[in-house]
Amino acid sequence: MVPSGDSEVRVSILMPTRDAEHYVQRALRSVLHETGIPLEVIVIDDGSSDASRDRAIALADPRVRIVDGPRRGIAACLNAGLAAARGELLMRCDADDLYPPGRIAEQVDWLTRHPGHDAVSGAFGTVDAKGALVVRRLDSGSEERLDLEAELREGVLRTHLCTFAMRRRVVERVGGFREYFETAEDIDFALRLGEHGRVAYLPRTWYLYRLHGASITHRQRDVRRLFYMQMAREFQGERLARGADALQLGRPPAPPVDDGSRATSAARHIQDLLIGQAWSELRQRRLVAAIEHAWRAAAANPLRGAGWETLLKFGASILLGRVGPRVR
Repeated sequence: MVPSGDSEVRVSILMPTRDAEHYVQRALRSVLHETGIPLEVIVIDDGSSDASRDRAIALADPRVRIVDGPRRGIAACLNAGLAAARGELLMRCDADDLYPPGRIAEQVDWLTRHPGHDAVSGAFGTVDAKGALVVRRLDSGSEERLDLEAELREGVLRTHLCTFAMRRRVVERVGGFREYFETAEDIDFALRLGEHGRVAYLPRTWYLYRLHGASITHRQRDVRRLFYMQMAREFQGERLARGADALQLGRPPAPPVDDGSRATSAARHIQDLLIGQAWSELRQRRLVAAIEHAWRAAAANPLRGAGWETLLKFGASILLGRVGPRVR
């Protein structure tokens, strides 16, 4: 799946791309900001009908390589990138997202100092279409390393695959992405990764995931998106129990037919994230931060009542004395 390494390339970053002309240059610049490590960015243009390819070419950076995708979905697109990769370490950055400064160097340094680990992952934040931070998700209040293999084998994925830096050897053992998955291919891959190597997690923000209406998350019907997420975890349970899953055995369930339901809008997604963060802040008695996030949630989607309901519940909790005095 992955060709032999190239001494001139330490890191290969896969960037699957389709109709991302408004974001791809910013995504590339966030990666190419790293100048101290030999790297390549493989832009897999999977049939863009806009100027995505031209925008990538216009950067005129020799570290950017453009390959054609097979136009069979995101999993096949990523596998085409793996087939072209030359680095000993592999990462992913979607064409509408961003790497924070220093991320690549930090992960390369960590894996160099921990040769027994096959991959290292971290936390991620979410930004809106303009790049403004929505929430930062850490999942842990500790600076200590966590090993994720047990969680992954239980079907738990605490972070985004795009936060991972992976050694070539473990990607080869996993065997790439499975084309059955129209989406959630990243969840399926990460869960299988936990069966084949040691995976660390550090509570550092190593990825910025952009929420906007044109992303596949907000274009695909919820019924199909949730189906593939569920199947990734069900397949993992089958492998744990029987050594092979239904997809490996050639008997995967057919996806549901289109039921006419709508995809979750970016505005609703942002609002739900802000509500979740508001309750997290409230549980930790950070009242100012909690109220700020609750207010932002209401403003993010003002015609939906969930944000206003959260504000009212917060007010009632404070007035009834159910929250302690800590305010920071």
